[in-house]
Amino acid sequence: MEKIIYPAIFHKSEGHGYWVEFPDLPGCLTEGDTLEEAFLMAGDALDCWFDDPSQERPKPTPLTDVKAEDGAVVQMVQPAPYLSEGARQFHIEEAIEKGLKERHLSKNQAAVILDVDRSYMTHIVNGRKKPSPEMAKRIGLLLGFDWRIFYADGREAL
Repeated sequence: MEKIIYPAIFHKSEGHGYWVEFPDLPGCLTEGDTLEEAFLMAGDALDCWFDDPSQERPKPTPLTDVKAEDGAVVQMVQPAPYLSEGARQFHIEEAIEKGLKERHLSKNQAAVILDVDRSYMTHIVNGRKKPSPEMAKRIGLLLGFDWRIFYADGREAL
């Protein structure tokens, strides 16, 4: 399998945090409160981008050819690795994937409908984030499953 790795430009935001763009992938953007979080989110953004089979895979620009303004950080990024934690997470991922398939949606399309960042949706699917009860209800409604699956670990949804 071909390795996916692309240059990303990390820009310091005016307020706080960083926003990230991939010069070879127009519209593939993300952000993070810290440089470390922005880097993790960049991996998720790539994962989401290439999860959509309609996205082309252009040849990555060599790192030395990427032009960025002063203060920006240029770094090669690869998609975030899949992380799974136990059977509960497997059931969440399975429910989400089944809902997406039944409704003929990609994760990207679901993120647009839910008005969330594509990488946030990937974090939820991979178990790195637990959605708020309000978001869990919206996801469950959109994808046709009981939203309480996110809270099946014994902790109550507040």
